[in-house]
Amino acid sequence: MKKLSALLVAALVAFSASAGITVKTSHNVKSARFTPGQKVTQTTINAFKSGPSRVITEQPQGELKSYLRTGQAIYPQGQDIYMGDQEDGRMDIVFADGGKVYLKNILYNIGKAWADSWVEGQLNEDGTEITVPMGQSVYWSYTYQADILLAWGMTQIAYDETGAPYIDFIIDDRMQEIVYTIDGETITMQEGVAPVEDPQNPYWGFEATGLGTYWTDDYSFAGAMEWNTVLTETEPLGPTGPTIITEQPEGELITLHRNSSCIINSDGIYKTFTDGDVNIVVNVEEGKAYIQNPLWLQDYGYWVEGDYNPETGFIHVPTGQYVYYNADADYGIQLMWGNTYAYEGYDGYLLGYNVDHNVEAIDFILYDNSLYLFGSEGNLNAEFPEWGNATGMMGVYSDNQVMGCIEFANIDSNGDILPIAQFIDLVPAVPAPPVIEDWFDGGDEEGNTYLIFSMPTTDVDGHLINPEYLSYSIWIDNGNGPEQFTFEADVYVNDLFEDMIEIPYWYYIYGQDLTPYGCIFYRTNEGDNPLFTENIGVQAIYEVDGIKNGSDIAWLYDTHVAVDEVNAGKSVASVRYYNVAGQEMAQPSGMTIQITTYTDGTTSAAKVIK
Repeated sequence: MKKLSALLVAALVAFSASAGITVKTSHNVKSARFTPGQKVTQTTINAFKSGPSRVITEQPQGELKSYLRTGQAIYPQGQDIYMGDQEDGRMDIVFADGGKVYLKNILYNIGKAWADSWVEGQLNEDGTEITVPMGQSVYWSYTYQADILLAWGMTQIAYDETGAPYIDFIIDDRMQEIVYTIDGETITMQEGVAPVEDPQNPYWGFEATGLGTYWTDDYSFAGAMEWNTVLTETEPLGPTGPTIITEQPEGELITLHRNSSCIINSDGIYKTFTDGDVNIVVNVEEGKAYIQNPLWLQDYGYWVEGDYNPETGFIHVPTGQYVYYNADADYGIQLMWGNTYAYEGYDGYLLGYNVDHNVEAIDFILYDNSLYLFGSEGNLNAEFPEWGNATGMMGVYSDNQVMGCIEFANIDSNGDILPIAQFIDLVPAVPAPPVIEDWFDGGDEEGNTYLIFSMPTTDVDGHLINPEYLSYSIWIDNGNGPEQFTFEADVYVNDLFEDMIEIPYWYYIYGQDLTPYGCIFYRTNEGDNPLFTENIGVQAIYEVDGIKNGSDIAWLYDTHVAVDEVNAGKSVASVRYYNVAGQEMAQPSGMTIQITTYTDGTTSAAKVIK
C-alpha cells in the first residue's frame, strides 16, 4: 500500500489495520522458503533460467470491463504479510478477438511494482467461463533475476531453526489452470479452501488453498493468495487518465481555516484534528464552485469542481475526482465517500472501512463565511473504539481502492455540527481547555512519563482560533496548589535552548520529546523525586496583539474543565432550513439541515430528521 508520505500525523494513538505475521525475510517481503522435496516441474525451472520472461504491462486491444472484488486474501504490505477481506480492490478485464481474455491485477493488493501486469486467459464458446493457465509471470525482478509466477497451491505455517514462523507455499502441479465463471455482471473465481479457525493457532488465517504466487529463484511465497474471489462489474477508469485541475479557476477566492476531524490510514491508523487553510473559488455566473485540497493531505494544489447554488450556498461535488495524481506511476487519490468502523481482532480492536461507491456526490454548504460538510458523523473526542466509527469524505487510492484517510465535521458540546472550515477573526480570545487523551507513568526513576492531549480549535464561545498563536503549559499540584512545570534546557537538550514554561503549539520535532499533542517528562510519579504526588494538568494559552489569555487547566485527576457552554449568553437571530437538494424550506421535513445564526454573528448547523 502506498503511503500518504506528507501527511502530518497528528496523534500518537495507533492500531494495526489487520493481523500481520513476522516471518523469515525473502525478496523484500517477510515470506517463505522452498520446502525440500517440493515438486516443481523442470519445464517451469528451465523457462526462467535464461532471463526475463514476457510480462504483459501494456493494455491489450479489446473491450475493457472493470470489476470490484470481494472475498478473503493473503497479501503483502510493506515488509509483512496480512490476511483479511478484499476491500474494494479493482480488476480490469479485456475481452479480445478470438476469445482471448486478459486480466489485470489478478490478485488483491499486490505491490505497486507488479500491480499493473496482465495475464492471459481463454473464453469458452458460450461466454460463460474464462480459463487462466498457471505459470504466467506477473512480475520480473532485475534485482533478484527472478519472476513471480501464478500457481495453485496451499499456504501453511512453518518454523525456521530459530523458532520464528514463516509462510510456506506448497505448489499443486496438478492444477495447470483455473476457471472463472461468468454470470451476467458477476464473475466468480474457482473456489479454494478457506482457512479453518483454530483457537490454539494464532496464525490459522494464513493456512489456505487457492490462487497464489511464488518466486522462481528460491520458490518462496510471494505474498499473495486468494480462495473465494467474486467480481462485480463497475464503471472502468478513463483509459487516458483522470481529469485534474491544478490551476486556480476563475471566480471569487474565499480562504477559510480548516476545522475538521481526520482518521489516517498510513503505517497504522491515526486520528487528528485538522488545521491549515481551505481555498474556495466561487463562479456565480457559471454556477460553479471549486475547492482546493478538500482533504487534509499534503498541499497538492489540486481543485475539485462542483455545482454551486448562490441562493442556498450548496456545493454539489461529484465523487471520483482526483486530489492527487502521479502520471508516471498511473495512480492517484480520489475523493470518495464512506465510513470506518472498529471491530475486534487478534490484538484488540482493529479499524475497517467501506468505500460507498453508490454515493455519486458530496454536498457542502458555503454559508456566512463557513463551509459545512453534509452527512458526516464522528467524534474524535470519544473513547476508542467509538472514535473509530465515522462517516465522511475519503481519500481512496485509484488503483486498489484502499482508504488513505477519512475526514468529517467536528461537533460542539451541544451536539451541533461545526463547519469544516471557517473564517477566523484574529482577535484576543480565551481558548477552550485542552483534552487529556492518555497518561503513562514510567514506573521507576529511570522510566519516562508522558502526557498526551488534544489542543483546542476554538475559544470558549465556539469561535475558531488560529493554532499559530497557541501554546501550552504543564501544571503540577503536589498538594500545595498548582505550580507551572519548567522544561529545563539541560534535560530537553534535543529541543530547547533555554528553560521554558510555555511551549508554542508548532514547536514540534517528530519522535522527540515535545509536540503539539503531548510531552515526555524525565521523572516518574514514584521514587524519592516524584514528578507529582496528587495531580498534573495542561493549559492552553492564546496570545494576539500582545494580549495573552489562558484556558482553564485540564487536570488528569478530578478533571476541572469549567468551560462556558458554547452558546451560553447568546440569542438566536435567525433559523433557516434546507433539504438535501439545497432548497430552503419554511419548516423542517424529512432529513433537513438547520442553520442557526446568533446575534454575535456566529452560526451552527445541525441535522434534523422529522
